[in-house]
Amino acid sequence: LIAEGTATSPIVFTSGNSVGNRSRGDWGGVILLGKGSVNINNGINTIEGIPVIPGNTDTEYGGGATPDDNDNSGSLKYVRIEYAGYTYGASGSNTEINGLTMGAVGRGTKLDYIQVSYSGDDSFEWFGGTVNSKHLIAWKGTDDDFDTDNGYSGLSQFGIGVKDSA
Repeated sequence: LIAEGTATSPIVFTSGNSVGNRSRGDWGGVILLGKGSVNINNGINTIEGIPVIPGNTDTEYGGGATPDDNDNSGSLKYVRIEYAGYTYGASGSNTEINGLTMGAVGRGTKLDYIQVSYSGDDSFEWFGGTVNSKHLIAWKGTDDDFDTDNGYSGLSQFGIGVKDSA
């Protein structure tokens, strides 16, 4: 995925509902899957939040026995993701999609100036991988602002999370 806006014209991923009628969890979110390192299931796993279809590998992430920690899953720069974060199953059953979900995304991917607003789950979640990121804003999400799992080993710089009780 290549989504590069500017400071004055960011790319906005948002709800399909009209302004004033948008809510947390209106849609899933942005999911990036790569071939980097993951410390479970022999280096390949299926991303949470998307039902697995038998025989279909589209939901898999990780490079298995030969991960590519320099994997490139694209570029997000000056991007806002809002009203995402959807749960399609029972709470706590790993059926949540976050504002921005990254599975084994490598350091060849560029993530800079990204804001996730009003997420119905985590704002940002890394499942393994080595991607570096900077200038991240988690704005009034309902769960974790920044969550890491499965051996994430990248670097993140200049992140801020703002919570809201409503």
